Amino acid sequence: MPTVEARAANRLLCYAMLLAASYTMMRTVGDSLFLSRVGSDSLALVFVFSGIATAVIASIWYAATRRLSLTVSIKASSVVFFSLTLTAWLLLPHLHHSWWLLAAIYLLTEIKGCVNTINVVSAMNELLGGHSSRRAWARIGLGAPLAGIIVGASIGIEASFLDLRSWLLLSAILDAIAIFPIVNASKVKIQQGKSWAKSETSLRSSMENLAKRFKVYACSRQFRFWIGLLIMAKVIVLTLITFFWKVSVNDYFAGNEASLTRYFAVYYACIGMLTLLIQLFVTGRLISRKSLYVPILFMPVALSILCMIAVFSLGAFLMLVVLTLAKSLEVWRRSVHDTTLNLLYTNIDRRKRRTAIAINTAALKPLAEVGASLALLLGTTAWQRSLVVIALVLWIIATLALLRLIAKKTTSTTASDRESPKELGFTSNFKQLVPGLFHH
Repeated sequence: MPTVEARAANRLLCYAMLLAASYTMMRTVGDSLFLSRVGSDSLALVFVFSGIATAVIASIWYAATRRLSLTVSIKASSVVFFSLTLTAWLLLPHLHHSWWLLAAIYLLTEIKGCVNTINVVSAMNELLGGHSSRRAWARIGLGAPLAGIIVGASIGIEASFLDLRSWLLLSAILDAIAIFPIVNASKVKIQQGKSWAKSETSLRSSMENLAKRFKVYACSRQFRFWIGLLIMAKVIVLTLITFFWKVSVNDYFAGNEASLTRYFAVYYACIGMLTLLIQLFVTGRLISRKSLYVPILFMPVALSILCMIAVFSLGAFLMLVVLTLAKSLEVWRRSVHDTTLNLLYTNIDRRKRRTAIAINTAALKPLAEVGASLALLLGTTAWQRSLVVIALVLWIIATLALLRLIAKKTTSTTASDRESPKELGFTSNFKQLVPGLFHH
């Protein structure tokens, strides 16, 4: 891995790790406080509010990011999240059982997760892009599991000494600190651009511009449709599973705040450890292969099997086990599935890349959450199960269509590479003399 690429990847790793740590703390605090002090009866309603609020905020954020640079956008989001989390920390002692405050903390966590996802994926695509090695992308994916291990273990060990309010304050502090690594990463990118410009000769520069005519991208319209459908189906499935999982956890522990806190803390620590192991020993190898069917298809297929098992599960404990296993597939999503999806964005034109990321994350994802939440609030159990099945089928269909589109683009790229030297009057060894020219 080139030195400049390694430096940028390490700074992005720190940025992703800080955001993930802040989010994991907020997630543990929000879930434990709401379930123990309010209960699971209002959880479906909070899911609806969460989806609507996330859709509105994310849409506003998407509009703002189109006018602001990546660094400014990240600074603004960090300051806003720090201020709001600090406000919740100040109000919690006085409104410790307020439905509105506890729901607001829960909503803030969801919004933070959505906006941070936009920031991280955009930063990875703009600062690394398609020219970077796939192992650099996998390295950045280590941030979330490392944060999960550290935060989960810390909360589990310190639960008897630090209350949930203290973790809320620490989450706010991490939001503020997260600004610094991404600023350094931006500087690395600028330095990389300057170094590249100085080393280029006029001949190579002109030939690179000419060769861009033969760069083949996947059809952005079809790509956005299929990846958008994939994301919406995935979000619907994961939202419904998350709801049933939280209800099952709350029922099993009878709403005890200490037990809930320890359970969620241990869960996130174990998930972080498993994700880290997969990220280190599996992700890089899988996404480096030509075929990407296993990285993207494994999760919906595994969820389909677990959902069939859940239908026949009897008793609170067995249901908790099955739903925890289904929820634990977050390990694969974070380490392999989402990393592969983020990498696929490089198959469309760079000018349309950030727009596609923002639309999928800021609009389609929260809208799917609203739809799933409304099904939880208004639908029957039979309808909710049917929705899971329908969404799983759509998830698999969209995945297959997206991979076929990428395969078609790869075939077209190979054909154009074979034809371009002949059309330009170059020798067949030109690409060996000017490495990287046709694959930038």
